[in-house]
Amino acid sequence: MTAPVTWDGSAAEALARLEGRLFATVPEAAAILRYDPRTLRAAIVAGEVPAVRAGATYRVRVAWLRSQAGLGDPETPAKAS
Repeated sequence: MTAPVTWDGSAAEALARLEGRLFATVPEAAAILRYDPRTLRAAIVAGEVPAVRAGATYRVRVAWLRSQAGLGDPETPAKAS
């Protein structure tokens, strides 16, 4: 059994912990989005949150989490004005 994820702080701090990873687990994503993991899982199953299935679990793209937190994707270069 995996220990519960109890990340306090801002979404930016939580996303910094995922640096270098492409996907986050449902508990990690739920902590960033401030959702209950069961609510997030139900949204994934309903197709409201994009995720991939890995065996019996789901994974949420870190890039999508960044966009939802309003932080953008750090790997995408900023457009020059």
